[in-house]
Amino acid sequence: MSGAVLLERERLTSGTTWHTAGLLWQLRPSDVEVELLAHTRRVVSRELEEETGLHTGWIQNGGLFIASNRQRLDEYKRLMSLGKAYGVESHVLSPAETKTLYPLMNVDDLYGTLYVPHDGTMDPAGTCSTLARAASARGAQVIENCPVTGIRVWTDDFGVRRVAGVETPHGSIQTPCVVNCAGVWASAVGRMAGVKVPLVAMHHAYVVTERIEGIQNMPNVRDHDASVYLRLQGDALSVGGYEANPIFWEEAVKSRTGAAGGLCLKTPTVKGCTVCSDGLRRA
Repeated sequence: MSGAVLLERERLTSGTTWHTAGLLWQLRPSDVEVELLAHTRRVVSRELEEETGLHTGWIQNGGLFIASNRQRLDEYKRLMSLGKAYGVESHVLSPAETKTLYPLMNVDDLYGTLYVPHDGTMDPAGTCSTLARAASARGAQVIENCPVTGIRVWTDDFGVRRVAGVETPHGSIQTPCVVNCAGVWASAVGRMAGVKVPLVAMHHAYVVTERIEGIQNMPNVRDHDASVYLRLQGDALSVGGYEANPIFWEEAVKSRTGAAGGLCLKTPTVKGCTVCSDGLRRA
């Protein structure tokens, strides 16, 4: 990894990273994604800690996809078959079996669930810091408080635009390769190189419940039809998801740089309550 440089506009994890859910679901419809997620799980759950001595905050409490209609259950059966091909353990459960696994869940309107016991949760900030430590140990440089202000490009003899360097307030870096991992700012970074990044930032709400007796060690839950997740957070739940009528960045999000370099957003109370009601009706 010698020669790699990571430029952070403020401090690592000070933007949107720290309040991401950190959920890892191993099963996806794409075989490429399944392989990538299996690799990610190995790195986060074992290899990073072995290499750095730091804990990523990995908690293997399992994952549960719930099916509220027959079509969704059939999809989960196909995912289970795909998982078998890649060594991902999973089980399709009946409503009664789901109730046994997750006694607090309301299963009256369920057709079944897909349970993946080796899914889990990582701490986003802890994982980022551990990755940075591992990269630095392998020869990479991590430079904080160094925003990218421009990307120099040139056109070769075949008319192909290529990267020549990166501009920062502290000087230039000559490089033929840039990896854009700027998250919600990825589109702005792409424009510096004349590239349109098909990414739209949206404002989402999440709520952390008070202590719930008996919730400890329960699996994380995902309802694809309601676009809601329930993430175990100690002896409480973090409930979030995607709204049917999302608020886009340009419409309602106000951002500013705070003392910690964070992102301050208006809270869409009505939308947040809608997401929470869809999630908490499972309790």
